[in-house]
Amino acid sequence: MANIWEHPSVVAAEALSHLEDALILAPLCAMDKTSEFTTRSNGWKVGDSVSFRTNGEYEVKDFTTTIDVQDIANSSRNLTIEKHLDVSVEVTARELALDLDSFSDQVLKDAMYRLAAKVDGYLGEKILQGAGLYLAGTGALFGSAADVSQARKTAILQQLNSNRYCVLDRDLEATLLGSTWYNQDQTRGADGTDTLKTGRMGPLMGMDLYASDSFPTNSTAFSAGTMVCLTNNSSGTKNLIGDTALTVDGQTASRVVEAGDRVYVAGVRRPLKVKTAIADTTSTTSVELVDPITEIIPDNAAVTVIGSGKDHIYHGAIFDSKSLGVAFPMLDLPESETAATISNGGIGIRMVKAYNITTKKTTLSLDLLCGAFALDPRRITLLGEQTT
Repeated sequence: MANIWEHPSVVAAEALSHLEDALILAPLCAMDKTSEFTTRSNGWKVGDSVSFRTNGEYEVKDFTTTIDVQDIANSSRNLTIEKHLDVSVEVTARELALDLDSFSDQVLKDAMYRLAAKVDGYLGEKILQGAGLYLAGTGALFGSAADVSQARKTAILQQLNSNRYCVLDRDLEATLLGSTWYNQDQTRGADGTDTLKTGRMGPLMGMDLYASDSFPTNSTAFSAGTMVCLTNNSSGTKNLIGDTALTVDGQTASRVVEAGDRVYVAGVRRPLKVKTAIADTTSTTSVELVDPITEIIPDNAAVTVIGSGKDHIYHGAIFDSKSLGVAFPMLDLPESETAATISNGGIGIRMVKAYNITTKKTTLSLDLLCGAFALDPRRITLLGEQTT
């Protein structure tokens, strides 16, 4: 039998297959599979970035005698390579003499599962950049079919495509699997029977459900602000598509808005996410936003904070394949080492085996570069539950 190390690309491909099997969140992200990120090495490193553009929306008007020309309101977002993740292990002559199946089982599989968990944890943090928020009462989140349908309704207002994902943390997964309306065949047919037998969640109300230990449930509850006010468009000069601030007035005295608040504007589909806290919004106030305005903001429309004055914890999110963007740029191959890089479907990894004459040890290094961002935060709806 030929030594597997005569064909390092085979070892790298085996490692990549385990990585792909273990990843939960990465396959749900948008990937540019033809990008130069994944087709060639180019000295990519942490800190390199590429710009993505998202488009705003436009108002449809009745034509009379002349058209009303609107500006193209675009916003750009950068995907930055933020992570260089590595798993390096010492290998002896015993491991190096194993066939591919044995080496894969004893070394590659465990290493790739740990690496996948790290990647998913990083991607999970990006979900929290979502602009949408569905907030349920204490103990009510996904406790009934009615609550799930309300969460789905909120997500639809974010204009998701038909292929929707719903990622839950383990607490919310346990709530769902333990609900009789969810796991009985008289309510869900064969899906309910399968869930009760195997614990697999499957699809629900047009959403593909996934559970992940990497969803970043906040250990400290987020305290929402209490601002209550009206939009002030200043005779058509404020609150325009592309603006990065929402101008408001008519507030109830001494109300606060917190960084991270999602505010709802009456007549607008999507919430706006607040960037900077304001301690007192009594007078006419410019509320700085994380992302530019993308919809027509009515004048004198009521503005409220979702979950006003309530503490809440995130337990999941609903999004689609255009919500998150991720890239795994190719790493350079070192000279004079047994090494290979491989990419499939936008996910790539490098494998290097090297002997150190100083330490008299052989090291197997498996590493990858990763960058991710909320490609369109408007398409992400967080699932929160009140704690107060």
